[in-house]
Amino acid sequence: MARFLALITVVLLIQSCGQIGTINGGPKDEIAPQITSSNLKDKQLNFSKKVIEITFDEYVELNKASEQIVLVPADSKLQCQLAKKTLSISFDDSLQKNTTYTLYLNAAVKDVTEGNDSLMKFTFSTGKVIDSLSLYVRVFDAFTKEWTSKVTVGLYPNFEDESPRYFTQSQTNGIAHFEALRAGSYFVKAFTDKNQDLHIQASESQGYNWDAITLDSKVSDTLLLPISLPVQEDKVKNARLIPPGIIGVHVPANLDHANIRLNGQIRDINQFIGRGEDSLLVSIGEVKDIDLELIIAEDTIVLRNTPKQQVAKIAVQLIEKEGIQDRFFLSCSDFIQWLDTSKMKLRNMDDSSFVAFEVDFLANEFEIRPKKYAKKYQLSIAEGAILGKTQNVSNKFQKEIEGKQDRDFGDLTIQLSDTISAGIIHVIHKDKVIRIVQFNETDKIKLNDLMPGEYSFKLLLDRNKNGKWDPISPMTKTLAEEVLLFKTPVKIRANWEVETNFEIQRNKQ
Repeated sequence: MARFLALITVVLLIQSCGQIGTINGGPKDEIAPQITSSNLKDKQLNFSKKVIEITFDEYVELNKASEQIVLVPADSKLQCQLAKKTLSISFDDSLQKNTTYTLYLNAAVKDVTEGNDSLMKFTFSTGKVIDSLSLYVRVFDAFTKEWTSKVTVGLYPNFEDESPRYFTQSQTNGIAHFEALRAGSYFVKAFTDKNQDLHIQASESQGYNWDAITLDSKVSDTLLLPISLPVQEDKVKNARLIPPGIIGVHVPANLDHANIRLNGQIRDINQFIGRGEDSLLVSIGEVKDIDLELIIAEDTIVLRNTPKQQVAKIAVQLIEKEGIQDRFFLSCSDFIQWLDTSKMKLRNMDDSSFVAFEVDFLANEFEIRPKKYAKKYQLSIAEGAILGKTQNVSNKFQKEIEGKQDRDFGDLTIQLSDTISAGIIHVIHKDKVIRIVQFNETDKIKLNDLMPGEYSFKLLLDRNKNGKWDPISPMTKTLAEEVLLFKTPVKIRANWEVETNFEIQRNKQ
């Protein structure tokens, strides 16, 4: 103990000596530039100047002035110039009479040395009165239900107006706060405004209050506004090569798959397999060209298949399919032409005995069905056991796999407080959707063969009964289909049947 204490003392002395004689420039400047004079005062009435001049207590520089210095309502474009410590803001157009404006300097001015900045705001009127009404709008993602920040929210006197009369931006809690508003009727629109032009683009997430709100002194409630990205024009895209024998590509679900060509050779329905709603795996087969031209409908995709990729061994991997008990699934990086089961061994890990099994394959996947249950198997696949459509063979593969039987799973019955005409439920385990179930005209959902653990759920109300979640549609003036979250975890135990109740509380939209 004495030696330990002595060592600590030496270290402290060394550190102390190292600090003697240190020279520094004093405390770091963490204070943003301060205004020393301005010909515009906050809450000023009868404003009529053509140029606003603001002088700071230190030399400053502008930070994205065209984006960060904003006038609301935007009745005039602004021109900004900086001379030493003074910022001049001029109006290209005349301001309207008897109108309240707010000038925002959103971190647009920062000091030269440390880069400190701050939010500055001036509210002023060209008349004798400053409008004083306010409005709170809270924006959230229609699908995830999370509060959404950096969303532009605008107030429009007419729904057809392309530019908002008033606008602001949502904060991290999703709240967009309007101040100094004039009484009247307004339509509320929210959008992500990626190009910062204050116009809603089809490629931007958006939300609307289809009916006008009347703004007066009685308005105090916060308006909830869901946003979502409208359905986009789907295209063939995101093609990638999976050596040696597969091209993975995003394909619209409604596209005709009957005429897919690779370097002029037709690929029929036996040479691709769907992966989800909009993905496709296309077999390369025995095409040995380095440049691959894939034609799907009207789209052409060019990929490069190098000699090294062409001779690659086929990779094998286990596919996790939740709730499957009597078999397990594997996928290959080539479409399967033939399997040599004599080169595949399945062993019971408890007693090292071999387990007989059956094998079936389709496209690039195969399944193994053991004829005897074991708590843990070891699957061994020798090199060359699988021959692909490219004529390449598989790599060596070995994997330990947990055996499953009925008593290893639990069942869940969800009792809904209301009958749902059509819906889709996402079963979530460890923040991952592990099962999707569609249902119609029911107040009870039965989920069998769940692995033990804690689950949460997302319930999508399928308003148009098309079997999928639909986002906002500006053309038909319909909001995104409602999503209900049930985050309180439901615990599933092996060989147990669990019942739980879900209270259906729809949003007011």
